[in-house]
Amino acid sequence: MRHLFAILAISLVCGATWAQQPSNNNPTKKEKKPVSYLLKMDVMSPIFRTANLTFEKPLSATSSLNLGVLYQDQSSEVTNAAYLSRFAATAEYKYYMSRTEAPRGFYVGSFVRYQWMKSEDWLWNGIYDQWGNYISTYAYQARELSTIGVGMSVGYQHIFKDKIAVDVYLGPVYNSGDKRIDPSSPYNERPNEVFKPYVGYFVRSGFSVGLVF
Repeated sequence: MRHLFAILAISLVCGATWAQQPSNNNPTKKEKKPVSYLLKMDVMSPIFRTANLTFEKPLSATSSLNLGVLYQDQSSEVTNAAYLSRFAATAEYKYYMSRTEAPRGFYVGSFVRYQWMKSEDWLWNGIYDQWGNYISTYAYQARELSTIGVGMSVGYQHIFKDKIAVDVYLGPVYNSGDKRIDPSSPYNERPNEVFKPYVGYFVRSGFSVGLVF
């Protein structure tokens, strides 16, 4: 009888030990590598003669700070000016809503943007002479304009094998500088029309690819 109890005891101990060992058929899920920061470039920007680079730093498990710089050199095919160059700097706060930790998954963002632009174009103006005749005048001018903008974005970021990041986003932005009347020239109704579409309301979008560190 004592031998039977000993065999039962050894069997129970061996069974408990085997049950505590992880099964090879159900391996534990690999944990995601923590992200220190990301460097990304908008791959669609070169189509519009633009270079757009961003730096993103996770702040917590649900948020990150995104800093971006942009330089643009465009012709009248895109803008209202014969020639326009533009520099912009953007600071954006992102809140990630997915179960995965930032900077992975769906997010909403809010941002502020500083923008400097230089245009060269024919500037139209119209005046009435002393007899009431309307006279149109044209002058080729080079002008500069600085604006401040605010906006929101919705996007999704995926990281492949802890090395490559893909970020897609879309959202509205409002930039200052959309003047309707020029106080120095009452007959000039839209003095900043040459800076369209980058003054007033605009849609900001992007498709960025970069490296994860």
